[in-house]
Amino acid sequence: MGQSEANAQKSTSSSSKPRIVTCAGLADFEEHIRKAIAYRAYEIYESRGRGDGSDMGDWFSAEKELVKPANVQVTESGDQLRVQAKVAGFSAGQIQLGVSPNRLIIWGEGARLAGTGSAAHLLDEINLPAPVDPDEASAILNGETLDFQAPKEKSNAA
Repeated sequence: MGQSEANAQKSTSSSSKPRIVTCAGLADFEEHIRKAIAYRAYEIYESRGRGDGSDMGDWFSAEKELVKPANVQVTESGDQLRVQAKVAGFSAGQIQLGVSPNRLIIWGEGARLAGTGSAAHLLDEINLPAPVDPDEASAILNGETLDFQAPKEKSNAA
């Protein structure tokens, strides 16, 4: 019984951790986001009766719908950097984080919204105040708050 409880606890804790994408995976991650915006722009184009001449307007409308910044708080403490973001309505499995030394991308892709056919989305890009080590980054979803932490890169100056 102790082992099954430990496995259940491990499963629960890992299910509250969003996926973190770093290094080589970042290009594919960003391409996925661009495709989501393009797909929504095409839906808008179709809803307008496929009239030509408003492709940029459709793209900007799609971005406006999909790019919903989170309420973000960035703090530094010693050699750690922490980002907390409100991500109401998203589960850990619906959130992905793209991490480079100087930037954090929060991408949430929810279920299709009833009556619209479109999915709920969240996109926020945060320029970090100090370079971090993406490979050591961690994140957990506590209720509606995403808690991201990463150690700052060690400076080469001694």
